[in-house]
Amino acid sequence: MKLKNLLFILFTVFIIGCQSTNIQRKTKISLRLDEINGIKSYQDGNYKEAFELLKTPATWGYKGAQYAIGFMFLKGQYVQQSTLLGMGWLGVATEMETVDWSDQYRSFYAAAPSEEKLKIDMIVKEYIRRYGMKAQHITCKKLNSGPALTIKHHCIKSDRLSTVYEIDLVE
Repeated sequence: MKLKNLLFILFTVFIIGCQSTNIQRKTKISLRLDEINGIKSYQDGNYKEAFELLKTPATWGYKGAQYAIGFMFLKGQYVQQSTLLGMGWLGVATEMETVDWSDQYRSFYAAAPSEEKLKIDMIVKEYIRRYGMKAQHITCKKLNSGPALTIKHHCIKSDRLSTVYEIDLVE
């Protein structure tokens, strides 16, 4: 009788534990395709579709998606315009120090007032903590390509679990 009760308790705990997890699984190819198609939609001016395609790979650490979303916030394309959120996304996208992306970020940063720079520093630090390569267990290789919004990195997510955060839509 005791063994039967113990097995029932273990089974119940297992079932409840499985139901309470909020594990999201994405294939590496689906993240890569969303990034590619999202950047294409962005370049075509279809900002709603671009945002919907780019938000998941951006939160999972994909640099091209992060860079494009940064500009969407800076320009107010489909999302509410926000210099702070835009600079946060550009900051985390420049983790790999791609020359043109880093130069663009530094140029925008240099033009910001001193009090705004402190806020930018804080949000970039937070976005790297949430969406950075180390936090998302992602590796990226630099690629040679054309214009600024074409994918400059080929990123691959490892099979390790990581926390996925939602995108902040307001400051």
